[in-house]
Amino acid sequence: SYTEVKSPVDGVASMIPYRVGALVSSTISEPLVSVSDDQEVYAYFSMSENQILDLLQQYGSLQKAMSQMPDVELTLSNGKAYVQQGKIDAISGTVDESTGAISLRASFSNPDGLLRNGGSGTVLIPTVRKNCIVIPQTATYELQNRVFVYKVVEGKAKSAPVEIFKLNNGTEYIVESGLNSGDVIIAEGAGLVREGTIIESQTTQE
Repeated sequence: SYTEVKSPVDGVASMIPYRVGALVSSTISEPLVSVSDDQEVYAYFSMSENQILDLLQQYGSLQKAMSQMPDVELTLSNGKAYVQQGKIDAISGTVDESTGAISLRASFSNPDGLLRNGGSGTVLIPTVRKNCIVIPQTATYELQNRVFVYKVVEGKAKSAPVEIFKLNNGTEYIVESGLNSGDVIIAEGAGLVREGTIIESQTTQE
């Protein structure tokens, strides 16, 4: 019974730092071996205080945010997406004074053992907006920290300021105000257009 050490959990073992014949006991400074139960893996990450405040205003409380938020995704360190989606199950109630960030934890199922203890990745939190107007970023231009588009009004380009949602996917903007359904805008090269430019509309058929 003194020659076998059994792990209390099933998992993945680390490298054993001791050679055969080394003296080990319960008081050694370095563990004989570490075993990670990797059936479910926790991903720890942080969000800014402003982002957490947005969640509180959207859902009403941290508890409601955790229960109602959509599943999150994980991008592995090699840039590829992890096939399993995760769920945020813990949000810290305090702000780190040194960084201004709040810690969160998401749990991911790990049936294939692809995730390892100590690994790194990027957690992606989806934001869902319904019944909104989406325009390409190429349809906008900035002037004095404001975002503008060119509407086509009576065959001429007319600049119009718009308010955009703070988050975007890198290619499109969600317009919160300044455009109505049915408005015609110049979708590309807005920065090259001038006020009053005559616009010839063409209809294409597929």
